[in-house]
Amino acid sequence: MEKSDVSSDAGAARWLLVHDDLLRGLAHAFSNRVATVSAIAALFDASRLPDERVLSGLRTDADRLDGLLEQLRQLPRRGDAAPEPMMPGDSVRAALALFEHHPEYRDVSCTVVAGDDVQPVRADPGALVHALCVALAAACRVGAGRAPIRMALYTDGDVVRIEVSSDGSTGEGIADADADADADVLVLDVGALDWLLAGSNGHGYAMPYGCGIALPTLLASRRTR
Repeated sequence: MEKSDVSSDAGAARWLLVHDDLLRGLAHAFSNRVATVSAIAALFDASRLPDERVLSGLRTDADRLDGLLEQLRQLPRRGDAAPEPMMPGDSVRAALALFEHHPEYRDVSCTVVAGDDVQPVRADPGALVHALCVALAAACRVGAGRAPIRMALYTDGDVVRIEVSSDGSTGEGIADADADADADVLVLDVGALDWLLAGSNGHGYAMPYGCGIALPTLLASRRTR
């Protein structure tokens, strides 16, 4: 599969749309947690020790805030990040956790199917997380935010592929007649994948009901260095 003809500016703009949606969702989650902590703090009476249940709830919310802060740190793109040996599944898990905050698609389920032969790659982990979020948003959009999502990971020769698609077979996604119409929009998503993965020697490609990501295996990348 060759890289798309979409310009770098268009690819970056596409990622920023997804980025802003995720940032908006994270801000909403932060707001909810802060409101809960503030409500618990208002229950404290300086004249006596707080109830253990209240303290337990406060600790739980503090842990949740810490988790949200860690996800927030994943959003900025590091221009100086260098590719490193990694397992693709690590970025898959991080991307799924981050994408749960998307304000439009947080309730869409995603099934991950990983082959036994998935090889390590040399990639920028943060860029791969961002690319996976773009692919997830594209598949959700194709499925009108209702159809479940399927993410498949497998090794194809010297390439590891991660394919993210809406399950059109459920009858809840787009109709087959709409697939061609959506292909023009997927071109922009593929352009974003190409832009995000350029430093990792990876690229994106359109497929029925979604997008795919191709990255050279770690072994293949060592042969070309």
